Amino acid sequence: MISLIVTAYEDPNSTKESIRRLLNQKNFNEPFELIAACPDEPTKRVIMDYKKKYPKIIKYVKQDNPDKNQLMNKILNLAKGEILIWTDGNKFVDENAIRLIVEKFRDSSVGCVGGRPVPQNSRNELFGFWAHLLTNAAHKLREKRFHDGKFVEQCANLLAIRKGILNEIPKNVAEDAIIPYLIFKKGYKNIYLGDALVSVMYPKNFNDWAKQKIRSAKSHEAMNQYVPSNQVKQKTLLNEIFYGFTFVFSFPKNFKELCWTSLLYPARLYIWIKAFYEIKIKKSPYVAQWSRSESTKVLDYKK
Repeated sequence: MISLIVTAYEDPNSTKESIRRLLNQKNFNEPFELIAACPDEPTKRVIMDYKKKYPKIIKYVKQDNPDKNQLMNKILNLAKGEILIWTDGNKFVDENAIRLIVEKFRDSSVGCVGGRPVPQNSRNELFGFWAHLLTNAAHKLREKRFHDGKFVEQCANLLAIRKGILNEIPKNVAEDAIIPYLIFKKGYKNIYLGDALVSVMYPKNFNDWAKQKIRSAKSHEAMNQYVPSNQVKQKTLLNEIFYGFTFVFSFPKNFKELCWTSLLYPARLYIWIKAFYEIKIKKSPYVAQWSRSESTKVLDYKK
């Protein structure tokens, strides 16, 4: 049994499409359940409509509070699958992704598999170009670390784990970093699968972009509570600076994209300074609660 899990938040139209794509996977013949969770009524109605059509497959879970990691722990206890595959209501999983992920788990030593996010945004505008550049950089880094036998921080947009390895996910830390680390620490394989694609809409304006990146930086700083060494942490300021010279400036295809690439460095420096200020000066650490940027809602974006 496989458990496909969709965690959604105030994006009914996107969630409808997300679930539709999961129900229409190609060459996937395993028995499965689909667990969908949300706190809001509009998204719940979409889930319940699916439940009427597929009563033996669809399960609805009410999210009682905004703490996402607590919701994940609740689902950990409810899911019946041997493999749990997580995504979000505003992410669209490729039609072959689930089959590719499940195949990796046929090796009993595999505990975690992460997919590859690809932007829905157009490369022909600033924030869309940044999304393509950063996701490609992350893909190359994950791919290299995996092939070098090093720990890989996965992406929560498409993350699969073997049930029974973790009884609880720590609160107030990035789930896509801590889950693979804890599984890796227990001696299981942590696999990056670049062929398992998930389509993601990234922020379309600076306010949403900064909000998302600051939150991400703060969440990874919270890893210090659980990870004693920086050797397993990928998302650091130094990594961005040094890795940038080997990849980032080879990515632009024309002068306009080169200019946009140059603008990314001061923008990223601002993110790290702002995150440092909030954590160290304001004493405002990361909190694992839903805080989705409005422009990342694929089919529910309200300008």
